[in-house]
Amino acid sequence: MRSNKWNLVWTVIGTVIIVMTFVNNSGSKIVFGFELDIWMYRGLWSLITVASFVSFLKRKKEEAS
Repeated sequence: MRSNKWNLVWTVIGTVIIVMTFVNNSGSKIVFGFELDIWMYRGLWSLITVASFVSFLKRKKEEAS
């Protein structure tokens, strides 16, 4: 089972990556050899970030009770 702190780490990494895509203002990114539109890339990282944060909150709630 993963530690709860890793969920928080992925949340921070995802947030930084999303913010940096707005700062760098590129049109596309290459992921696993495929060129993705920047909005698809942001959407992918948004899903990862939200899922990690929700998992963090659920585990934190379980630890508290």
